Amino acid sequence: MKVSNRLRRSRAAWLACGAGTLWLAPAVQAQEQAPPADAQAEDSAPLPGEIIVTARRRAESLQDVPIAISAFNADALSNLQADTLSGIQYATPNLYLDQGDAGNAVIYIRGVGQNDSLAFADPGVGVYVDDVFIARSQAAFLEVFDVERIEVLRGPQGTLYGRNTIGGAIKFVSTRPTRDTTGYAEVGYGNFDNLIVKGRLSGPIAGDTLRGKIAFAYSKRDGYNQNSFTGADDGDVDTLSGRMSLLFEPSSKVEFLLSADGRIDRPDTSRSPVRETPITGATPGGLVTFPASPSDYQVDTNANGLSDQSGWGVALTSRFFVNDRVTLESITSYREFEFDLNLDTDGSRLPVLDILLLQDQRQFSQELRLTYDDPGKLTFTGGLYYFYDDDTTFSGVDNAAATIFGFPVTLFGFASSSLAETRQETNSYAIFGDATYQLTDRLSLSAGLRYTTEDRSSARLFENFFDPAVSVIEDTPPFLQGVGVAGTPISGKASFDAFTPRGSLSYKASEDVLLYVSASRGFKSGGFDGRASTDFAFQPFRPEFVWSYEGGAKTSWLDGRLTLNGSVFYNDYTDVQVTSFGSDPVTGVFVSLFTNAASASAWGAELELLAQPVEGLTITGSLGLLDAQYDSFDILVGGVVTDVSDRRVVNAPDFNASLGATYSVPLSDNLAATFHLDGSYRSTVATEITDSPLLRQEGYERINAFVALGSPDQSWQLRAGVENLTDRAVRVQGFNLQDFPGVQVGFFSAPRTYDLRLIVRF
Repeated sequence: MKVSNRLRRSRAAWLACGAGTLWLAPAVQAQEQAPPADAQAEDSAPLPGEIIVTARRRAESLQDVPIAISAFNADALSNLQADTLSGIQYATPNLYLDQGDAGNAVIYIRGVGQNDSLAFADPGVGVYVDDVFIARSQAAFLEVFDVERIEVLRGPQGTLYGRNTIGGAIKFVSTRPTRDTTGYAEVGYGNFDNLIVKGRLSGPIAGDTLRGKIAFAYSKRDGYNQNSFTGADDGDVDTLSGRMSLLFEPSSKVEFLLSADGRIDRPDTSRSPVRETPITGATPGGLVTFPASPSDYQVDTNANGLSDQSGWGVALTSRFFVNDRVTLESITSYREFEFDLNLDTDGSRLPVLDILLLQDQRQFSQELRLTYDDPGKLTFTGGLYYFYDDDTTFSGVDNAAATIFGFPVTLFGFASSSLAETRQETNSYAIFGDATYQLTDRLSLSAGLRYTTEDRSSARLFENFFDPAVSVIEDTPPFLQGVGVAGTPISGKASFDAFTPRGSLSYKASEDVLLYVSASRGFKSGGFDGRASTDFAFQPFRPEFVWSYEGGAKTSWLDGRLTLNGSVFYNDYTDVQVTSFGSDPVTGVFVSLFTNAASASAWGAELELLAQPVEGLTITGSLGLLDAQYDSFDILVGGVVTDVSDRRVVNAPDFNASLGATYSVPLSDNLAATFHLDGSYRSTVATEITDSPLLRQEGYERINAFVALGSPDQSWQLRAGVENLTDRAVRVQGFNLQDFPGVQVGFFSAPRTYDLRLIVRF
């Protein structure tokens, strides 16, 4: 890993690529070009109000799928003012989705997920871009652009989906190249000097045989936190994303879709936490106590100068239409990701617990699928899946010393700081099948099974800062070389496997009512603790499992003008993988453990509403109820095994609801107005694993709105929008480091933001 080169890495090449897209005045909204859910359905339009999804790897109406799904097309995402994936969280029942401390996507569905950002801790909810799994949680916090739809599949999807969908799956489906030339451009400016530019151009290159698309999104914003130590703002944004694709159809029996995407993020600062309790530390003048921050948006940190991300990927999707019933499909993908971070975990200007992380990751996946569809009788999807992941993470932690930013010291005879390089490899193999058989005209039985086996290896090299000696880790940054001695290397290998079945019975009570019951099992692989420093702590942790039981109804009324879908569920969640922080009972310095410490269960209910009572008015609503609790939870506290099962489950509020309305009215033959208002409420949330009362986010409301003027056909639109209208400070993550170094810190989402945007479609 060439760390020194990466610290000096330039973005000139990326900016040149981005500039090359600006003249294209890109892309039309997804609903304008009405691309298909799969290639065979390309020229067939859905019924008015109908949403086509591919939750079961085939094109189906949302109302015909016996799974709890929320789906958002480009119109719905625009109404939610969703510029990132987190924009859908308040409109989806029992979904928690926000940005974590390390720019990572923290995603929980029905209380199942993972908020640890390091590479060894796999996400509990899988994020897929055009059926390709995104392995790193930092790369999964997607910009929303060039989108046909986003699907949120709630509950384990262990039969048809590639990896670690124990809590559910989020599918980002981008637009397909269009037969006609279409374009879209969006430019906006708002408070915090927020600049947003998006675009897409799509159309034929060589008739209907070869079509292409190019799209991009650029976002630049000042940080909304103020750093009292540096006097500058903190947590700014500077992101450029792009996507290109070519669709080649040499005949009606074959198509090849080649896609490439890239993203760079080069902010001036990383995102620092707010200090929510006092902290005491040593300075040249003696011990000093720094009080808690006076504001939710004032930080006081010394180590926030690095938060760079770079990622790119390429995928080839090949489809062969054997006949009207049989389709063969191959999805081949390769991706790379790099991430450099300074994180001031202690939330103070003292160099107490400042984290340096440099990460390189690459992944390859190959999926082969066969689909058989005999309408009214039998539908089957089956195939093979392979996934390879190689991750190297260089990390350092500075415990009460200036090691990372200056000189090594020894604290009470123990190493005051350390560096580690962790190399982790994963090989995952799976075979799967899922079938739906029509028992009668109204009754259908679905059954699926997936067998997964994973081989994992991990190795860690260490430097402990006792004496000026040798640097044992290759490509250690120059300012750290020659100041460490080798720690004892540790390594391990382990294999994990699981059967994940699913079964459902659905009954079509009428053309507009579907009733279903289902049972499914989810699995998330085990691994090795990427923070461990001894062989004892490096023993493999076990996989997670969940059994989920669900019943639901999907109904449509008033000729499709009212849709009401509901579900109830029960989850039995075992061997939950959790991170706990504390102090070593002997040395008093910082330690962490990642173990299968808990089991949990959850009851819940969900309701979703879509209504069009009069022309021009659309009303949406959602309701989520969740009773999640730990059945057991035993961790080390002060060296003693302690039962902490009375804690709240992380990111699992008891109640969440939303209601929105969009109304469009013509003002003249050439001008129309659109008004939108949406509000949501979420009850108390535990933002971290210890459920510290200080770090809980109490119940809060969120209100967003916009007003727009434009042409009746929306070929152009000028829109003024506001998010978080009531200016609520919302804590989205916390660290309880009270044992060491004696502080609790929190991360807050954005305060009130507003902007003015011009949108053009052609």
